[in-house]
Amino acid sequence: MKCLKLCAVSPAPLTVRDGRQAGHRICIVSLAAAMFLCLTGSAWAVSPSDDELDAVRRWSSAHLGGDPAALPFSFAFGGRPSSDLLKDWPLERSSRKLDDQRTQYILTYTDPQSQLALRCEAIEYHDFPTVEWTLYFRNAGTGDSPIIENIQALDVAWQRGVDCEFVLHHAVGSPANGSDYGPLETPLTPGATKRISAAGGRPTNSDWSYFNLQWGGRGAILVVGWPGQWAAEFARDQAAGIRIRAGQELARFRVLPGEEIRSPLIVLQFWHGDRVRSQNIWRRWMMAHSMPRPGGKLPPPQFVASSSRAYEEMIGANEANQIMHIDRYLEEGLTLDYWWMDAGWYIQQRGWPQVGTWEVDPQRFPRGFRPISDHAHAKGVKILVWFEPERVMPGTWLYENHPEWLLKPSAQQGGGLAGMRAWSAEALGGADPCVSHNPTGEVRSMANIRWEPGRLSFHPGPKGEYSVVRFTAPEAGQYAVQTAFLGIDESTTTEVHVLQAGESAFDGWVNLRGQGKKTTYEGQLALGKGETLDFVVGWGNGSHVCDSTGLEARLTGPSGQTFAAAREFSADQNPGGPWSYGYLKPGENPDSSTFRPYDRPRRMSEEGVRLLNLGHPAARQWLTDHVDKLLTEQGIDLYRQDFNMDPLAFWRAADAPDRQGITEIKHVTGYLAYWDELRRRHPEMLIDSCASGGRRNDLETMRRAVPLWRSDYAYEATGHQCMTYGLSFWLPYHGTGTVASASASYYGGGLTKVEPYAWWSNAAPSLGSGIDIRVKELDYEALRRLYNQFRQVSPYYYGDYYPLTPWTRDNKAWMAWQFDRPETGDGLVQAFRRPEAEADSIRLKLGGLDPAAQYKLTSIDGNDPVAMGGRELMANGFSVTIHERPGVAIFVYQRVQP
Repeated sequence: MKCLKLCAVSPAPLTVRDGRQAGHRICIVSLAAAMFLCLTGSAWAVSPSDDELDAVRRWSSAHLGGDPAALPFSFAFGGRPSSDLLKDWPLERSSRKLDDQRTQYILTYTDPQSQLALRCEAIEYHDFPTVEWTLYFRNAGTGDSPIIENIQALDVAWQRGVDCEFVLHHAVGSPANGSDYGPLETPLTPGATKRISAAGGRPTNSDWSYFNLQWGGRGAILVVGWPGQWAAEFARDQAAGIRIRAGQELARFRVLPGEEIRSPLIVLQFWHGDRVRSQNIWRRWMMAHSMPRPGGKLPPPQFVASSSRAYEEMIGANEANQIMHIDRYLEEGLTLDYWWMDAGWYIQQRGWPQVGTWEVDPQRFPRGFRPISDHAHAKGVKILVWFEPERVMPGTWLYENHPEWLLKPSAQQGGGLAGMRAWSAEALGGADPCVSHNPTGEVRSMANIRWEPGRLSFHPGPKGEYSVVRFTAPEAGQYAVQTAFLGIDESTTTEVHVLQAGESAFDGWVNLRGQGKKTTYEGQLALGKGETLDFVVGWGNGSHVCDSTGLEARLTGPSGQTFAAAREFSADQNPGGPWSYGYLKPGENPDSSTFRPYDRPRRMSEEGVRLLNLGHPAARQWLTDHVDKLLTEQGIDLYRQDFNMDPLAFWRAADAPDRQGITEIKHVTGYLAYWDELRRRHPEMLIDSCASGGRRNDLETMRRAVPLWRSDYAYEATGHQCMTYGLSFWLPYHGTGTVASASASYYGGGLTKVEPYAWWSNAAPSLGSGIDIRVKELDYEALRRLYNQFRQVSPYYYGDYYPLTPWTRDNKAWMAWQFDRPETGDGLVQAFRRPEAEADSIRLKLGGLDPAAQYKLTSIDGNDPVAMGGRELMANGFSVTIHERPGVAIFVYQRVQP
């Protein structure tokens, strides 16, 4: 039950402060709240003011007029700062009107000696207080240029007034841990410096590349558009000033004759007044100028579905079951915009992560995707298909046929698998099941797996094989056993066991059944001489994907001798002393009698992941033509691109000392050019950007794509409420998935509850269904009701966004927000009472309404509407009561007067 009440209560604004330093994140949260924004007095019908538009015109004239001392960027060339040398370089200026709302200005400075030209291409917007620019360095000479370095695509300074201080509003990126997109606030007091950067070469891996710098009642939004390794620094002086610099983190290179190199895109948007209003002007600018428009239109809200949970992505999929799933959704009245076919549809032998042969698997799809897409199209459903072209794995077509297109990581930079050793089975033919070890003193990583120095790990097999580290007792007696099983992949979900002579001594789980990332066992076990103790890892949830599990096993024998599995790992002999490595056959429970030793020693760096170099013209041309052919021949309507690796070590390993940053620049430029060409060839096609969730959501990418899977942190209600809250400040369009059940696993099937709280916690402009549609006992009546409600309210997500409560992950709190469409006088309010919230009601003060108008508020559950004035709703708010815990309330409102 939900009800509306009137009363006047003003919650106190509270903030999250970001105390991250030297690689550590510390969030100091005041009481139970974070970053609550006061909305009283919000302007009706958000639009830029004349003062804001004048401000950007004045700023552009002053800083992009050609005066070298005032330029909003800097670099060094041949050891001299640009502020000194550009005054001696001839300048050419030009401008052209792109359309009624945009004018392009081009400044070109040319070095008379080397013929290196610096070109700044800037765009001033006339309908928004926004300006952007990108730098290009082109060598028109006959020899290599002198070194260009310290390139800051943004280098500006501002002064605050005497009655305010600089405050930086920024956000977490998408680390897939439930904190994704969480808003952060850093006060910048005199002498303070805040440095923020990408991690691993994926731009929103750890931090969001969008900022809002506030001083008093004004500020500026600053955005770095760079799908690579960017860095930004906000440095306060001891007085009233601040200097902001941002650009590619490492760029020190010579430009070769005829070569052109670009910088990150920089966008500035100026604002006066209320910060929430500034974010809504940003959202409106995004929709007007910086989002993809397939067929000339913004992507509409959509409902999509896949069978990924049922079939381990597409590993168990085939033509018949994909058509069956489409038909079942339509039979239940759940009309789809897209049928989503994710990873694993291509030729592979080791599970979906083995990418690099981009051909539809003829064993499972002998006629390709065409029968599926034709069937879907006949029913009014489009087709979405997953690709991951940049990551290339051993045993694939690209790996074997075009090594010259592939980049390797550098051991010196801690990347890749250099020095890693492993055991697997020749008879099974693949990399898994296996036991792996990192004997180096450096962290090793692949995709989202992280091996600390000395780490021993194991991984189950694709057909259900258990992987085993076996200890054979060298003497009889009592052994003290200390064991820890750890998830070392961000998505590890496994079952783990300790078996004494084949009998269970311990059974546990990693990230399943209420057990966390680390599961431990300690005990005293009596072992006979030659008796075995098996440490075992299995699937856990019906899939072997992403199941790398660390093992720490230490035994102390009857004579006091200690045995440590990681320390005593043998890379060359199996068995090696008391330790041996092998696998057990698939089964409901591990059976030690089926143990088979591994017989294939491996040097993982020689067979590790590679990066397809999109800066290589032939590689990019092949990829463009090949994917274009697949899209056309297979009837694919939406191209989804994933990126499950950190590319930075690969880029930097390929650079010469005098060409640092070049491989990254060319890869980034090639990546954007690849997408631009796909969009040119398929102008009606939408692109979905994924990088282990939302790790590549920079502005250059978001101009070309939308993130339909915003995080690999899936389904959990509180985390996804927090994601909608934080991400909606910046991106009007994003997506995720739902199983409409709080207890849903990442993979799996079967009967699940239908829970409105879980459904709405994951609701977003694009909502993907992961229910097991094969199960006819699901509560489809409840699902249809939720589906129809989503269709009713989803258009509101393009409205202005107002947070109505603090941001917090505390399950004792409420969370609520509003989307308002002032042009049509209507909007949406969503409120969540979390599982441990004691209070059954909350008062919500709305924003953006017409204070002179009357509004009718209606619960989508059908309660009687309530009429209230706009001024009252903004000043005093309305009360929402939810008796269930957890529970959700959804309201729509409509302006009725005047």
